[in-house]
Amino acid sequence: MKYLKKRDYVTFSLARFSASAVTGLTQGYLLIFYTTVLSITPITVGSMFLVSKIFDALIDPFIGSLIDRTRTKLGKMRPYVLFAAIPFGLISILLFIPWTGVSYNGRIAYMFITYFSYTILASLVAVPLDGIPAVASPNGDERAKIVSVSRVIGSIGEQSALVLYSLFTLFLSMKYAYMYMGIVIGVLAPLFLILGTLSLKERIQPQVNRIKFLDSFKYLFQNKQFLSLILGNFLTFFRNLVSAMIVYIVNYVYFNGSLNILFVLPESAVGLAAMLLAPKLKRKYGSRRVFFAATFFHSAALLIMFAAGFNIPWILMSALLSVAMAPVGILNVVPHLMAIDTLDYWEDKTGKRQEGITFAIVSLRSNASSAFKDFFQAWLLGYFLFATPLNSISDHTPLQLSFSVRGIFMMFTVIPAVLNLISIIPFIFYKLDNSKMKEIRERLDKNRTENASPAFKPPLEKETESI
Repeated sequence: MKYLKKRDYVTFSLARFSASAVTGLTQGYLLIFYTTVLSITPITVGSMFLVSKIFDALIDPFIGSLIDRTRTKLGKMRPYVLFAAIPFGLISILLFIPWTGVSYNGRIAYMFITYFSYTILASLVAVPLDGIPAVASPNGDERAKIVSVSRVIGSIGEQSALVLYSLFTLFLSMKYAYMYMGIVIGVLAPLFLILGTLSLKERIQPQVNRIKFLDSFKYLFQNKQFLSLILGNFLTFFRNLVSAMIVYIVNYVYFNGSLNILFVLPESAVGLAAMLLAPKLKRKYGSRRVFFAATFFHSAALLIMFAAGFNIPWILMSALLSVAMAPVGILNVVPHLMAIDTLDYWEDKTGKRQEGITFAIVSLRSNASSAFKDFFQAWLLGYFLFATPLNSISDHTPLQLSFSVRGIFMMFTVIPAVLNLISIIPFIFYKLDNSKMKEIRERLDKNRTENASPAFKPPLEKETESI
């Protein structure tokens, strides 16, 4: 039985697009903005990212447990997105205001205040937004489809900052280019977030009894399958170095910053196609096997790039990168589908369904991975004696040492290739294969039918629309 309409897929994907656009803006350009426009040292910025994520580790579970205790006519998740959407857009603008005339300590203070505010608002948006597909339909295939489709559109949204970057740098200095990128994304994001959130209903209603706060914090360690998923997915932060280093490769290996878009767009297109395949691969082979195969393929391709060396033509390097990043599209979708599986597993085992805390921890994992990636990247840049440009990332003065150039290339290839393999270890203990999930969902469907409520009653045929 189908519950979702075409417009649900479209509007929710727009909401995911806007949230991802903000994420792509901050993750892709804040480090460069802070170090080149505000002239803050990389180690200071990296330390701030790390401290902010420790702070985020404290608030994400609180937000998740609060969501699980929320009961409103709009559901338990949608009110939070609607409340935070406009402030979220505003802080996206404030992050990129170029306060170059302020003292160095003043710039550091501004960086801390705005980024910590962004961390809180991002959690208020990301946690419920990730959880909405899990309650949008009792139909597992529909949930997998809306996750896959919205993730594809979200990945396109992540590249919107790159498009704006390429456009604005043609007419503006770097510091104003970043600012106008923030303004465009910060204005449009709340509109799409509100539209998408209002459109998609929460059809799986929460249990009558509210979950205690203490039970929410115990959840991660009680649900062993979810714990394996989170630990393994956290360790994938090493592979995020690859995308983060593209801007350094085009500027300091190929000395042509305009190549950035020619590296990013092909690998993004391949990754998007892989995202659409993820639900089918999961359905046929199972989550763990797909995760293992994609991880090994990604690492092997990066090692081939390293063996080829950085003296090959840029067009060949871009092609090799596209091949290496293809499985990353799968790896960006499958863990989210696995998180929904662990929800069904937990409901079958205990009768509790804790979407709030589940996706709070998923969000925490994502933010922590981003922070560790940023800190690790900043530390490696320091280790390889990277010389901060005098004016902007497109300024090649001072030229980098040959040791630094080799280090940049290693950060792009062999370092993430080897360290990314660590992520498979926790997944050895993940046991929710296809046959196990089939049994679980059959029992859940039976229980929901026997305890029918408006949340679980299938819609009338005339109200459904296939997609």
